[in-house]
Amino acid sequence: MSIEIRGVNKKFGDFVALEDVNVSIPTGQLTALLGPSGGGKSTLLRIIAGLETADSGSIVIEGTEATNLPAQKRNVGFVFQHYAVFKHMTVTKNVAFGLEIRKRPKAEVAARVDELLKLVHLSQFSHRLPSQLSGGQRQRMALARALAVEPTVLLLDEPFGALDAKVRKELRDWLRRLHDEVHVTTVFVTHDQEEAMEVSDEIVVINDGRVEQIGTPDQLYDEPANPFVMSFLGEVTTLGGHSLRPHDVEVAVEPDLGPDAYAGTVTRYLRVGFEVRLTVALEDGSEVLVVLTRTHARVLDLAEGSKVWLTPTPGATMVPAGSKTVLKQPVAAG
Repeated sequence: MSIEIRGVNKKFGDFVALEDVNVSIPTGQLTALLGPSGGGKSTLLRIIAGLETADSGSIVIEGTEATNLPAQKRNVGFVFQHYAVFKHMTVTKNVAFGLEIRKRPKAEVAARVDELLKLVHLSQFSHRLPSQLSGGQRQRMALARALAVEPTVLLLDEPFGALDAKVRKELRDWLRRLHDEVHVTTVFVTHDQEEAMEVSDEIVVINDGRVEQIGTPDQLYDEPANPFVMSFLGEVTTLGGHSLRPHDVEVAVEPDLGPDAYAGTVTRYLRVGFEVRLTVALEDGSEVLVVLTRTHARVLDLAEGSKVWLTPTPGATMVPAGSKTVLKQPVAAG
């Protein structure tokens, strides 16, 4: 394992930021620390980096006991949300900074900077100041600077949080491709579920200072350990006393009197691109959110006021209301 986190606890006064956190992060993997704001993920990242000190527990990086090592001796690259670049330095000087303070030969520094600027597609902007770059370009420069010293581990704290949605999407695609090229062990903090699921090999879900679940994006989405993980990694609705995902609700327009069918009326019909989102009022007064494709909605000829019958999709992951247990709806035979 590249990073071993064992029994880490951290308090700020009476506030418990981390409670008995145990995580193993494999070498060469891209791991997301995902959770709500204030959940403890950034605190954990800063403890790995040596920017915060744990009250108890240990941090081992590539076999080296790092718990009491200062940040500069951990061989960790750190990228902040707001870049933390040197505004008076050119792109080249920013990327070269870490190498120059390590007294590397000038020819080696120049070659490494040139290699990295090509890698992050900034060669043509090498003589510009940070203020002359877009937000996405500044973040790519910050990543190049962090990679310049060939860190054992690359840590990213909400690296795309300050950017608009389109640039954020482009950069996370780019980060995944970059990671596949350089293979440095990478840990990044995010509260964006889509970002974590799209980019990472593994996700560590953290809430109220505790690890809720660790797994691949598919494992967490399809097999959540508890209702918090289920609700945090996607939309949830309620049908027949169970929580399930809106796309796991089947819609019929012909009466179905089976035990799992619930009659209702479409009270809201909202198209969002290729999706159609329905709000269905059931006869008991509850409301169910249903998501289906535009094509399916057209085939069913749905509109506001349509009478429908809802059932859980075979194989749907469901949580009984008020329960801490996640159930799997049996898949129908045949």
